[in-house]
Amino acid sequence: MNHFTETHTTGYGENIGNSFKGILFGFFLIIASVILLSYNENRSINQTLALEEMQSKIVTLPDTKHDIKYENSPILIQGEVTPKHTLLDSQFDIKSEGLALYRQVEMYQWRERKTSKSEDKLGGGTETVTTYDYIKEWSSHATSSSSFKHPQGHENPTMGYEKKTFTTDATIGDFYLSKNIISNFENKQSFNGLSSLPKEINGFVNHQTFLYKGADVNTPAIGDIKITYTQTPKRDYSIMGMAKDKAVVPYLSQNDRDFLFIRTGKVSAHQIFQEEFSSNTTLTWILRAVGLALMFFGFMLIMGPLATFANVIPMVGSLVEGASALVAGVLTLLLGSIVIAIAWFASRPLLSLAIIGVGIGLTLIAGRFKKEKVALTSPPPRRSSGATPPPRR
Repeated sequence: MNHFTETHTTGYGENIGNSFKGILFGFFLIIASVILLSYNENRSINQTLALEEMQSKIVTLPDTKHDIKYENSPILIQGEVTPKHTLLDSQFDIKSEGLALYRQVEMYQWRERKTSKSEDKLGGGTETVTTYDYIKEWSSHATSSSSFKHPQGHENPTMGYEKKTFTTDATIGDFYLSKNIISNFENKQSFNGLSSLPKEINGFVNHQTFLYKGADVNTPAIGDIKITYTQTPKRDYSIMGMAKDKAVVPYLSQNDRDFLFIRTGKVSAHQIFQEEFSSNTTLTWILRAVGLALMFFGFMLIMGPLATFANVIPMVGSLVEGASALVAGVLTLLLGSIVIAIAWFASRPLLSLAIIGVGIGLTLIAGRFKKEKVALTSPPPRRSSGATPPPRR
């Protein structure tokens, strides 16, 4: 059986207790969000300053010959990168003339997929239905069956093999590139070295593009292993770093940021910097979104008992929860913009003030929206019983 369903009911009192426990976790989330937002803004500022520093000093070399006048300077060098040694995966006797060889290992195994759905019940209780589905799939990460809710009949064997990366040092003209530098190359391409090897290799069947261990490649069974290879080939690359002792090493900025940028083919310094500035901006916004989400959920947990108390009547609980979400959103916009602005104040004071202004503006708009929504949903005022009726015509 690969499908299981469990139903769990939580009483009103237990829900109230859990909501009060959530207050503590809510404060933790808010503190964590402030730390994350502060770290992210400082990281973004330092990354921007370091990139601007390197951009102002960068020199694009006319060729790949060493010149002492560029020593300890940030450089962009373009040309063919040539490996110094042949790569070898000795376990399977796989050889490559590339810069890096990557062995990927997959096993056919069970995976647990868990889904839950909760429903509030009249009286303040909650009914949660949890479904466990067990499916078979290829995965490069070994999954332990001991973590399954229903491990019986879904046992995964140990993988027995692991993925590996084989690298060599290399040269680009007169300049030396260490293994650590080569490991930063991300140009992975297909590897055709299996086609000239025997039909069977170390207990695996060679299918020309991959190695397979199992009874039938067309009908995989739990525990079957598939190994594939990719490589980083020797070819033209653009490498941006620092020239030092006839080698290319990472450039270290004044604020202790080290940079080494690698692109496939011949790419200009202007394009590389544009891509790195854009990448920094994208990461900044992603981490901002994560930090603000943590802050929002923190405020929601702090106000959680209000909705839990109101859940005696589920419809009322939903209304209270909606109002709590609106308040949490307003508080998140206000506190989040202040945290972000403080981080930027030292280097970009005008931008910092603008962020605070935008945050306050959005907070006021959200607050006005809340008042208008309450006014629209509130019943009209009742006339006093002692009021004088209008005269008849």
